[in-house]
Amino acid sequence: MNKKLLYTLGRSLEHTKITHYAPVTINALQARLTEELDWLDADPGRECLIVLLQELASKMRSARIVVNPGYSFLPDSYLLFLTGVTRVNPVEWDLPFNRFTRSVHDGAEIPFEAGTGCLDVARKVLSSRENLMAIETEPGLFDISLLGGIELMNVKIRITTFAQLDRFTRTIKDGWHPLDEATLKLFMRGATDGTIFFESDKMREWLFDFEPESMSDLVLLNALYHPDRIQLFEELLKRKRDPSDIPSTNNAAADRILRDSYGLWVYQEQALLLRDVPDANQMDIFNNLAPKGHLIGRTMMAVEALWPWRNSFKLK
Repeated sequence: MNKKLLYTLGRSLEHTKITHYAPVTINALQARLTEELDWLDADPGRECLIVLLQELASKMRSARIVVNPGYSFLPDSYLLFLTGVTRVNPVEWDLPFNRFTRSVHDGAEIPFEAGTGCLDVARKVLSSRENLMAIETEPGLFDISLLGGIELMNVKIRITTFAQLDRFTRTIKDGWHPLDEATLKLFMRGATDGTIFFESDKMREWLFDFEPESMSDLVLLNALYHPDRIQLFEELLKRKRDPSDIPSTNNAAADRILRDSYGLWVYQEQALLLRDVPDANQMDIFNNLAPKGHLIGRTMMAVEALWPWRNSFKLK
């Protein structure tokens, strides 16, 4: 394995043991790491891709460019969390690795989002790598040949500039703030004017009615704010106010998987975790569901946007 990658993983695991992300156990983290390392070791092309994504994120942060905390399917990889490419711990959020592996295949397009200036950094990184060939076929879209790959030999990486990230430059040094009680009160009262992803009048109305109690609730509301799922809000609100309205699937594992969405099918990751769902039906459901890992990253940005104002709003 690449020595730099191995060193980074070792340092990250030591930090994980110190901080101990509750309620996740060390055994669960180690089991997930083993699963992902087995996938990585099966093909040199996979290792090349992970190292490349790590270098892109590292070089951008060194240039004071903010990298999205969790974008598209990338938060579903624990390796990318440990190497600092994402800031979402997929084990803590119950994000299955197979959402990542089904998206990373020969010919796949890998998304990468960062603040202003990210494209120039990406061009420098890709032009200096010795174990791959990169051709920019259009601005921000790179055809990558992974030299030495067995099954994963060619991918595309799309670098997207998201200028909204520029406002979070302090996170490069200090990291993304967790949701605290004072910030949660702002969300509960719908005091999110100008807050990314939570600023619309409809969303503020939802926040006031729903009174979210956790980061999980905020991610859920973010997921429902979509034409395919907006009609679920009234049923969600009903179940939030009276948990006895949450139906049981008569399957303890399924009930656990659906509990953070109050028994509703909302996330793609839920469909992948529920093995009892027939494949055909699962795919029909999957196409209308929300990418949970992606929305966790988006919600982290909203929390960060409200952080400076958390002590300026007083509940009456």
